[in-house]
Amino acid sequence: MMSQIKDSLRQKGDCWNESEYYLDPITLRRVCRYTKTGLFNTTPTYHTNIAFTANSDYFVFVRGTEAARTAVFKACISSGEITQLIEPVDGIGHWGLIQAKPKSRYADGNGISGPSMCLAPKTRWLLFYAGRSLRAVQLDTLEERVLIADTGIEWKCGVISVNPSETHALFSARPAHPDLINGREPTQSYQDAFRNGGVLTRYIEVPLTGGEPRVVYEDDGFGCAHCPHSPMNEDLILIDRDKPGDIDRFSTRAWILNIKTSEKTPLNPLNDHKYQTHVAWGWDAKHLVYHGRAAGGGWFIGATRPDGEVIREWTFPLEHYGHVSAAPDRPAIILDGNVTSDSLLWLYYDQEKPRVEVIARHGTNWKGAPGQLPHPHPHSSQNGKFMTFNACYGDRTDVHSVEL
Repeated sequence: MMSQIKDSLRQKGDCWNESEYYLDPITLRRVCRYTKTGLFNTTPTYHTNIAFTANSDYFVFVRGTEAARTAVFKACISSGEITQLIEPVDGIGHWGLIQAKPKSRYADGNGISGPSMCLAPKTRWLLFYAGRSLRAVQLDTLEERVLIADTGIEWKCGVISVNPSETHALFSARPAHPDLINGREPTQSYQDAFRNGGVLTRYIEVPLTGGEPRVVYEDDGFGCAHCPHSPMNEDLILIDRDKPGDIDRFSTRAWILNIKTSEKTPLNPLNDHKYQTHVAWGWDAKHLVYHGRAAGGGWFIGATRPDGEVIREWTFPLEHYGHVSAAPDRPAIILDGNVTSDSLLWLYYDQEKPRVEVIARHGTNWKGAPGQLPHPHPHSSQNGKFMTFNACYGDRTDVHSVEL
């Protein structure tokens, strides 16, 4: 028990409160910091409607510790209480995480990482990788399921998605680093390992109740890390189509795939650079938000319809890194960077000229931890009253929410 307390993980079902509240220094909105211990605490990535329950009472996150153990949690949005949902896993960061980033105290390939998780908001099943297994836990009963015991040493699995009716999970699988498959430390980057080809992405579907996984589509010659479902259409998913080797800025990255018909629709930005860094569905699925590195410098940021018609797009000259996500209650793109380096913003696209509103300061140390751990990755609750975000202080990260 002493080791569990020391590394800030406890036992399945344990509840406690580490939260503290403060007023945002820019907007004076009320902010809750839910975590103050652990090496990293992080919510899922920026995809739409995968972090909050449908009634907006809880959100989910992962904690990793200095003792190289991980567990998943739910946090009560109103009280700040956190509940540990599973027994701790010996390991930190899942198998897919170490393919492109070297092993470190933040990731050894045997544990859990936050950005790849997905919550089914209505049935409240949280899906996550533990090492190479795909697992699920129910937020209220704490029932657990192993959906796939081993996704395979030869595959690098991407962010999990759940279909709108919450019957199936979907994830992408592309080849793992050949050195890691053969038990060697990588001698070259993941991109260089496939510079001469050999990339194939499989889109794999598995029932949430358990059952045999099946490949629903294969994309030969292209890699994919993200395949979120349309919030309104079971058959449509948003996919990456990454070519081997260096990024091709003149080729569109984001496509809509119909997994029933195999039809693919490119989402072409107006900018001369077509490669989108991040893309997210709008909550009503009538639009998507996106951004990417613009030709000549800076970032293009915009909104498009699923048929590829651009609604609005602007180019901003600053070089701040960042992400886009979708607001459920207004015609706005949520930014955690690009325009500023330290604040969450709404960028409204309902008029020709851009209009920006500050939500709160996140103040993250973008370089304080490897990979996506220090990225804010903001999420809105379905009722639009709260927004979560991650922030890195020094070399460790915590989860927060701001009342809107």
